[in-house]
Amino acid sequence: MVSLYDHNLWIFSNKEFDHNNCYRFSRVLKAVSEAFCNSYLSPPGVIIMLSNGDVVEQPSTPSNKNTSGSENLTDEKLIRVLDVTERIYELNLVDYLDVFEYLSEIKKTSLFISELALWSFVEQHWKGEKKNNNELAESLKRLRAIVYDRKDPDYVEFKEKFKIFIERTKGKKENLSDMRNLLAHGTFFKQKNNWDNRQWSLFVEIHEFLFNMVLLGLEKEIETV
Repeated sequence: MVSLYDHNLWIFSNKEFDHNNCYRFSRVLKAVSEAFCNSYLSPPGVIIMLSNGDVVEQPSTPSNKNTSGSENLTDEKLIRVLDVTERIYELNLVDYLDVFEYLSEIKKTSLFISELALWSFVEQHWKGEKKNNNELAESLKRLRAIVYDRKDPDYVEFKEKFKIFIERTKGKKENLSDMRNLLAHGTFFKQKNNWDNRQWSLFVEIHEFLFNMVLLGLEKEIETV
């Protein structure tokens, strides 16, 4: 019978937490949910049952924040968020908590900065032990192998859109590092005022597909820890 706010999603755990564990769990949940979608979590509310049977309610105080876009939290995505959260919390996977807090910050930044940071994360996180001429392409290949079959229609479509976009923005279609390099050198930022709707659409579609592929890759990793 807790007083809840309209238009907010409340999550109740069936476990008892002391203050420290409550904070730790909510920190993981906040990072994971914000990485998966444009959502913001308030600090946790608390329900205290006293020894005399009285119940004290300390509801959280959510605040509205502007996001870079709206995104529905579907049942399927919510289940993914909770599964990842529980595994990080139960196994105390601090490194993955850091990763999701980083991704949640990426999610909130402007599109160009977010895309550059995302490519850099892919190159670093899925880097192999042997040095290659094109580290980014090799890292992307390792991530793809975790998530998609090489001939998966979704991944084939992603690569085709990628090549078309690079060609239209004066890059080399065979060099996957061009996306990162053109971002890092400010080329896209100078070009963007002359982009047509198709170029903007391709840029956003590439970004969203890559971000989701990163999340899928991390889920697969965490499942096997």
